[in-house]
Amino acid sequence: MRRGLSFCLAFLICCLPAAVAAQQENQVPETGQGRAVLIRSAFEALAADSLSEAERLFRQALVEAPQAAGNELVYEQLAAIQERMGREQEALESYGTAIGLAPTNLNLQLSRASLYMKMEQYDRARADYDAVLAVSSDHPEALLMRAFIFQEKRSYKEARADYEKLLRTQPDHEQAMLGLALTNAKDRRPREALDLVNRCVERYPTHAAAYALRAGFEAERQQYELAEADYAEAIQHDSENASLYLARAQFLNGLNRTAEAREDIQRAARLGASAEEIAGALGMQTK
Repeated sequence: MRRGLSFCLAFLICCLPAAVAAQQENQVPETGQGRAVLIRSAFEALAADSLSEAERLFRQALVEAPQAAGNELVYEQLAAIQERMGREQEALESYGTAIGLAPTNLNLQLSRASLYMKMEQYDRARADYDAVLAVSSDHPEALLMRAFIFQEKRSYKEARADYEKLLRTQPDHEQAMLGLALTNAKDRRPREALDLVNRCVERYPTHAAAYALRAGFEAERQQYELAEADYAEAIQHDSENASLYLARAQFLNGLNRTAEAREDIQRAARLGASAEEIAGALGMQTK
C-alpha cells in the first residue's frame, strides 16, 4: 500500500489553487491609439479563444510601442498564451522578459514559478518562490508551494517550517494542513499526521481531499474498512474527480478486489483520465 500515499500526494497537488491557478487578465496601460486598438483587439481574440490571433495582436502592440509603460503585462499575456498552446519554453522566455521589465512585480515571479512547477523544474521554481519570499516573507502561495518542493526533496524540516509559518497566519488553510499532514506522515510522525487530517475533516466536512488523504493513511495501517469508507466519502463529495476513482482502484487492487477496481478505472477513464494516469495509479511502468 506504500504507493497509496504517493497517489494521494498527486491528488492533493491537483487541488492546490496555487499550482493550478488560472492566469488573471491584467489591465494593460494603453499608450498611443494604435497600441490601444491592438490591445483591445487582442483581448477580444482571447475572449473568442483565438489564441494565435491574440498572440499576433499583442506582438504588434509591442512593435507599435516597444518602450511603453506596462509592456511587462503584454509579455505576461504572451506567456499565458504560449503556455496554453503547449510552448512552455517560449512562455518561460516571455515571463523572463516581463520580469526584467518589472522586477518588483511578484505576480510575474509567481506565474513563472507556477509554470516551472508544471514542468517539474522544482529547483527553478523554488528560486522564484525564494525571490517572492525575500520581499514578502508571509506570502501564502510562495510558502505553500516552496513547502511542497521541500517535501518532494525530502527536506521535511524545511517543509514543516513553511507549512507551519503559513498556518500561523491562516490557521484554517486547507492545503497547508493537508500538506503538513503528509509531510508528517513521510517523516514518520503518524500521530501528528492523523491529528491534522482529522482537524481538516472537521473544518471542511464536505471537501474530498482530507477524506482521500486519511484513506491513504488508513490503508497504510491496514485499516481497510476505514480506508474504504473514507474513499467512498471522498467520492460522494467530488464524484467527477477521476483521481479519486484511480486512488480507490489502486487500493482495491491491493486487496485483490480486481473487479471493483476495474469499475473504478472505467469511471476514471470516462471522466478523462489518461492511459498514463491509469497505469501510474496501478504501479505500472509507462514509456
